[in-house]
Amino acid sequence: MTVRGFIFLLAVVMVAIAVGDQLAQRWSAPGFERTFTVFVVAALIVAPAAWVAERLGWIRGRFTIGGRSQDSDGSQG
Repeated sequence: MTVRGFIFLLAVVMVAIAVGDQLAQRWSAPGFERTFTVFVVAALIVAPAAWVAERLGWIRGRFTIGGRSQDSDGSQG
């Protein structure tokens, strides 16, 4: 991930949480329902933004659980 990609996604996540919080306070009951609402709204905003960042080349590589990551060119890092 490039620095530009990190800053972009950080800003998107902050905005997504703020939007989710505002929506959840208006239309959700306190507790787990409000938390889940913020989660869903943030996911709906952050996922497309991450796909756009990937298309722009700001994010690259593969995600593997429990193993070393591997860049798209085959080198490990």
